[in-house]
Amino acid sequence: MTSLRRAFVIVCCALCLSSCTLVSTSSSPSLIGAAAVPLGLLQPTIPFTDYAQVRWVTRSIFLIDRAEHIVAVARLMTAPASLFALLYYETQGPDPIELANGITTQVPTTMVVNQATIHDGVALIDVSKALTQISLDAQRVAVGQLVFAAASMGATRGIRISINQSPYTLKLPTGALATLITPADVAYLKKG
Repeated sequence: MTSLRRAFVIVCCALCLSSCTLVSTSSSPSLIGAAAVPLGLLQPTIPFTDYAQVRWVTRSIFLIDRAEHIVAVARLMTAPASLFALLYYETQGPDPIELANGITTQVPTTMVVNQATIHDGVALIDVSKALTQISLDAQRVAVGQLVFAAASMGATRGIRISINQSPYTLKLPTGALATLITPADVAYLKKG
């Protein structure tokens, strides 16, 4: 008899709990009032602080369009935007919508940006060896993407790349070797 009572109590509890739900049964979203949003998430400051605010800015990364030209694509990031942060987004490549529209990248998604700073208009960028593991033509395009991204952040004189702290030299289409790659060196890649 005790087993039968336990089973009966369990079934009753299960029936009672099954009628409760935390999820709305409405088929469309419902608007809630600002007073119902918890933890101050609608405040202009970060929750649990009195002063810290998140500001957003739009910066351009450079990807490749269907015609195989390098084009600027906007990315939203926290302010102040740094070259390091911008290059992080560059290594993430196109989002799914951009991919569906034929936007691609030559920058390896496995490439890690170890360091990125700008001094006297020249960006000093240290990356992992993934950059050297792609074809020379792909390297030229990938480096072009990095040059234009760095130029958009103020590196107007070009970039110097190192691979795990070893200097990198790019063979340009003219046959010249460049350790300082300037926007003029890769201008032929950009959409006119």
